[in-house]
Amino acid sequence: MAFTYEIYDNASQNGFIDFREKLPNEITQNLKFPLRPYQKEALGRYLYYKEDNKHRTIPEQVLFNMATGSGKTLLMAAIILEKYRQGERNFIFFVNNDNILTKTRANFLAGSSGKYLFAKKIIIDGKIVTVREVTDFSDSRDDSINIVFTTIQKLHQDLNTPRENRLSYEQFKDISVVLLADEAHHLNAGLSQAEKDENTSWTATVENIQKTAKKSSIFEFTATIDLLDNTIVQKYEKSLIFKYDLKEFRLDKYSKDVLFHLVDGEVNNRMLQAIIISQYRKKIALKNGINLKPLVMFKSQKITDSQGNLNTFLALLSGLTAEEVAWQRKLVQESDEQASGILAKAFAFFEKAGISYQDLIAELQEDFRKERLLLIDGKNKTKDNLVTLNTLESPQNEIRAIFAVDMLNEGWDVLNLFDIVRLYDTRDGKTTKKGFVAGKTTNAEKQLIGRGARYYPFVIDGRIDEKYTRKFDDNEHKELRIIEQLHYHSANNPRYISELKQVLRESGIFDDLNLVERKLKLKESFMKTRTYTDGLVWMNRRIPYKEYLQERQESLFDTNFIPKSFEVRLRTQGVRDIEAFAEETYVADGLASLDFKLKKEIIPDNIIRTAINRNKKFAFDNLSEYFIGLGSVSGFIQMLRNVDLRVECQYQMVSDLTPDDKLYIVEKLLQAIEHDLIPAEERFYGSEKFQQVPIKDVFEISIHRKYTLNENSDAEFGLSQKDNGETKIYEDLDKMDWYAYDDNFGTSEEKYLVRTIKGLMSDLQEKWTDIYLLRNEKAVKIYSFEEGKAFEPDFLMFANDKKTGNVSWQIFIEPKGAQLIATDSWKEDFLRQITERDEARTLVDDERYRIVGLPFFNEAVSKDEVKEELRKL
Repeated sequence: MAFTYEIYDNASQNGFIDFREKLPNEITQNLKFPLRPYQKEALGRYLYYKEDNKHRTIPEQVLFNMATGSGKTLLMAAIILEKYRQGERNFIFFVNNDNILTKTRANFLAGSSGKYLFAKKIIIDGKIVTVREVTDFSDSRDDSINIVFTTIQKLHQDLNTPRENRLSYEQFKDISVVLLADEAHHLNAGLSQAEKDENTSWTATVENIQKTAKKSSIFEFTATIDLLDNTIVQKYEKSLIFKYDLKEFRLDKYSKDVLFHLVDGEVNNRMLQAIIISQYRKKIALKNGINLKPLVMFKSQKITDSQGNLNTFLALLSGLTAEEVAWQRKLVQESDEQASGILAKAFAFFEKAGISYQDLIAELQEDFRKERLLLIDGKNKTKDNLVTLNTLESPQNEIRAIFAVDMLNEGWDVLNLFDIVRLYDTRDGKTTKKGFVAGKTTNAEKQLIGRGARYYPFVIDGRIDEKYTRKFDDNEHKELRIIEQLHYHSANNPRYISELKQVLRESGIFDDLNLVERKLKLKESFMKTRTYTDGLVWMNRRIPYKEYLQERQESLFDTNFIPKSFEVRLRTQGVRDIEAFAEETYVADGLASLDFKLKKEIIPDNIIRTAINRNKKFAFDNLSEYFIGLGSVSGFIQMLRNVDLRVECQYQMVSDLTPDDKLYIVEKLLQAIEHDLIPAEERFYGSEKFQQVPIKDVFEISIHRKYTLNENSDAEFGLSQKDNGETKIYEDLDKMDWYAYDDNFGTSEEKYLVRTIKGLMSDLQEKWTDIYLLRNEKAVKIYSFEEGKAFEPDFLMFANDKKTGNVSWQIFIEPKGAQLIATDSWKEDFLRQITERDEARTLVDDERYRIVGLPFFNEAVSKDEVKEELRKL
């Protein structure tokens, strides 16, 4: 038995179907945020599924099983837009949790909210669409997305105990409805046949809506599903179309990394260390220009304990002394000799910055004062508290710490949580004959950690494309690495930690199995060379559209969105009867082709304005987003005047065209342009001018990186190339002066490249001197010219001409596994373009430098080609 998602996985992975290829612009351009690759895959699969007669269900039922924090709500917004395009107007969003309901209502309705998911104007089929909340569908509007927001409990109650101005089964008889179920695993909890028969279960309520409605669809979203349960398997075999678990989410770098901070002694030690670490995070962020307010969560076991823990914390803070802080410092020095833990790093930072213990205490007492603490549980779940809880990332929200129990395990949407402090020491896991079974408490902690592991987005060095992903996996010692980590503070209880690690591994959010840290260092011999001390590396920048035009000295109105030529066929007139069984071939009357420019004397302004007014996408406030500096609609019309038109029609002369024909021509032209329009702020390019940076400022002297061994499809990844006991592609790197780092932990193709260069070295040394090969561990990033896509070539080779000595070479080399050559072909095209521009001498103004990109290196496919290219150079 195969789930539909497994069939689609196979089709996608083997290149049979590209689900992301044809996403409608009317969906992507009507969302406030860009869809991530996996969200595009999920949406594309639905678009395919709705036409898939073999696998889809009737009535339509779709399940997305996606990790906590992976953006299910944005996908939900995309689905709503697609269903509107299909003609649907009535939607019910339901969930089992009031807090999730409040948050989602704001995501869909509050246009001024930072988390609002739709574009500021939704335009579908050329018309503005509004999103509105309704209590039932008696006042639905045909030009709107009408949504009922409710809990599953309230939906069940309203439908089974009818009241005025509330949903009723009667309403569904004449309408079509789309159901959106969040945290859908609750629909499958605690069901029995008796409940279904008596119409008292939540699932029965949903099933009755589907049976009663004229037409219905249901989209379910959950991070939790038990695919070992036969009942679940039977229910979702066809409808589960996309599965993206926490492990994939983490490996794709969309989450924080999870670490444990284990503390001996009293609970007060945990509290104090957590806020010291939190303050350290805040200062590191500010030092790097990131306005971060890191949040600490203090987790109690019972509601009755939570208020007491809050009081304990306030007493600890008000009576805090320099001696107590100094004692914490002493504990660190005694237990962390390498000073590698986060608390040791925090104290080292404070000391280097000249922050005394008394200054630190004053900061903690101010930042964590009572007004900046929030106690939240089922007993004080007020409207104001929920608003505060759902705006924790807002600069206006001053909360630094939350005291809670289990209320936040589901549906809590916060990115700036970095520390979770467990204020109890009990464990409720059990060991059975089948192995360890996690208890309720441990599973709740797993869920909470999953929520806290959501990544806090930030931009460094203008690299906007990396905003939502981890940036420092390749160097554990970068200080900003702590902004990519969630610390779970707990008593040092090995048995409990072992149990929690197990459930976290099973969920995919934590993985310390086979995880090894490798250290790379630049060789001392290389650091004494002039290449290192005085050499330069050249790279380009990713630049926004406006700067791109300025760099090329082009007009702000010079855009590829306006085609140079456009062909259109007019609708033909007339009626003809053709005999079905006649033997002669039917030939349509010949059409003439009229070729002309879109001049004012042929198609006047008033006709073009009429076409523009019919398509809201071309309203001036939208046009000004696509064309920077556009002063008026007249300016846009002037841009259209340069288009060469070819019109196939029954006319012989341009003067025969009627006003309706001319309007049709312009409308078709605008529709063609519309598909390619991208707002200016979303357009990026790679600068065509490369800039110099000292090599010693770019390449790290020491790099600490963690590798998961034996899990990558390339078994060589993470293995030392100079360790004959580890690698199958051994080379004595210590004897290769031209290899700049002291080891190579790369893939098999990267190791084969080193071997190939070794074999070529005598040839290269005939023409070049000062030859050095450097592994690019995220040191150098270049951007494709057409789209500004980021690319980090795996290796850079530097060399100088032997005879003249006045020309320095920089060569980008990218080893590539055979399975990735086609997928990453744009990178090879980019490398080729770099070489072409270098030959034309347009990349740099300095004749002393040459910048070259080689074809992909693959041991089996292209080794000889790369060797020949190097010999040619």
